[in-house]
Amino acid sequence: MGAEERIRPPSPGTSNRVTPENSLDNLKSIEAKLPVADSLFGGPAEQLAPECDEGNIEYKLKLVDVDDDRFDRLVTQLRYRLTEGLGEALYELGVGDDGKPHGLDENDLNESLSTLRRMAAAVGAEVTVLHCREGRSVGHVIEAIVRERPLDGGAGLIELRVAVVGNVDSGKSTLVGVLTRGQLDNGRGLARGHCFRHKHEVDNGRTSSVSQLTLGFGTNGSVTNYSSVRPHTQEEVLKESSKLVTFVDLCGHERYLKTTVFGLTGAVPDFGAVVLGANAGVQKMTREHIGLLLALRLPFFAVITKIDLAPANVLQETVDGLCKLLKGRNVRKMPYLVKDAGGCLSCARQLAEGARLVPVFQVSNVNGENLDLLRLFLNALPARRDWVDKRNDRVEFCIDDAFNVPGVGVVVAGTVLKGSVRLTHGQGPVLLLGPDTTGQFKRVQVKGIHTKAVAVDEVRAGQSASFAVKVVDGNKTDRQLKRAHVRKGMVLLDPELKPRATRAFAAEVFVLHHPTTIKRGYQPVVHARTVRQVAAVQDMNVELLRSGTRARVRFRFQHYPEYLSPGTPIIFREGNTRGIGVVKRVLYDDVDVKPMQVKKEALEEAAPVVTPLGT
Repeated sequence: MGAEERIRPPSPGTSNRVTPENSLDNLKSIEAKLPVADSLFGGPAEQLAPECDEGNIEYKLKLVDVDDDRFDRLVTQLRYRLTEGLGEALYELGVGDDGKPHGLDENDLNESLSTLRRMAAAVGAEVTVLHCREGRSVGHVIEAIVRERPLDGGAGLIELRVAVVGNVDSGKSTLVGVLTRGQLDNGRGLARGHCFRHKHEVDNGRTSSVSQLTLGFGTNGSVTNYSSVRPHTQEEVLKESSKLVTFVDLCGHERYLKTTVFGLTGAVPDFGAVVLGANAGVQKMTREHIGLLLALRLPFFAVITKIDLAPANVLQETVDGLCKLLKGRNVRKMPYLVKDAGGCLSCARQLAEGARLVPVFQVSNVNGENLDLLRLFLNALPARRDWVDKRNDRVEFCIDDAFNVPGVGVVVAGTVLKGSVRLTHGQGPVLLLGPDTTGQFKRVQVKGIHTKAVAVDEVRAGQSASFAVKVVDGNKTDRQLKRAHVRKGMVLLDPELKPRATRAFAAEVFVLHHPTTIKRGYQPVVHARTVRQVAAVQDMNVELLRSGTRARVRFRFQHYPEYLSPGTPIIFREGNTRGIGVVKRVLYDDVDVKPMQVKKEALEEAAPVVTPLGT
């Protein structure tokens, strides 16, 4: 069934209010005290796609008169769905395996909810009712999310990364500040100040660096950042959350495009959020950033801000312009204007499944309009990357920043790509730091770990972290580690990997856009994870490269060696030129490399969903 057919039409008057109670009476009693726009109850339930044996979505017609044997089978099934959803599972009560929403009467629905909560308690999870609709035959259909409680130390915590991109002055930092602080903007830049890292950013209101802020959700779906009178500290948010959404706030100005590309490749985001102002519409950098998200194959959603500022006709022009761009032949996506909780939950499910859908939210950071829908969407959005299998691998940590902390020494920050790092009696493992400008690695020991600005004893693959490190070998002079010795693009690796730095690599590339032709000797800037360096085209298996051409290309870094591994995605750029690729082979200096055999004719293919770049 296609993406268009699976979308359920929106039903008016629904939102993300939740309740921990079992019975339908309690849901109704809460609903009676709320305005219609905040109701748990929607209109008639729509036909769903047939149930799939894989994934984290389970249909249950009813869970009544459950004996011990069936209860054990149901618990086993719930464990499987939670594993498939990386700690989250979505249950549709009152729905048959064919996707038909029959519905349940009040008694059966109350008992089914009670049984589901017993099942969740047996596996250390909690149930949150997200939505309630009218069944086709009788009663109601309930949509509930089951989420595992994190273990002590944050183990089992669900983490989601969202890269926030968009044109300058579109409201990216303001949106992130409002979501993470719980305080509406005053229309003069109050909220965005929480995202800025440098004084000049505060002065001119423009982001010029990569900043990360976190939004936490508890097992019952409540926001943990500001669920009390005062905003919680990072330590309290980490302790009370079962799911963390990390916003990677990126630059919007064309001048800082290289920093935006660095954040998109190095932060390993799960999703992208394209932000555009209702009063400005689709701009050149909006197209540029959408092109980058498409090139990296990142699912994304759109957020139109400042709807309180734009007149109705200007807002409609912005919506029409965005929809036209997304439906165009270079993007081939399907925009969906989210207006209620029903459409919101459906979009969250389908976006994670890889559908062509692009949910579009229209919000105001000043009066808070529709921000509850955006929070509900982020709460329901499942993680895309499966880090569990990588946690047993050898440690690989890519560095995207470094600091010199008084009294501590050098601290490196980045993302754990593989393995896990743990402190034992206050001391961590010995790892290799490098490569330096000569291609060498130093043995360093981890002496402290922080994640989300909170001291922890262990971090695992998929988590952002910072390590305090010290050199353990050599004389007193050799053991001195300075901030200047660490640069972006370096890595921390397990010594068992026996890593080697390289200056050359071969990649399978695809040229998204180039005004003329690319020949041997061409020197673009290559981005690979946190590596960012000029590399020359040494050889390729075609005579010339043009827009829409695929080829095997051999690159050589021009300044110093880097650490790369096969399978690493790359982006190369120079002026208006954009290209993507994958590292196929790492070439060391002691390996004899033969010239590439040139094809008789360049293989030219139409670009798949690419290049809305500035056109």
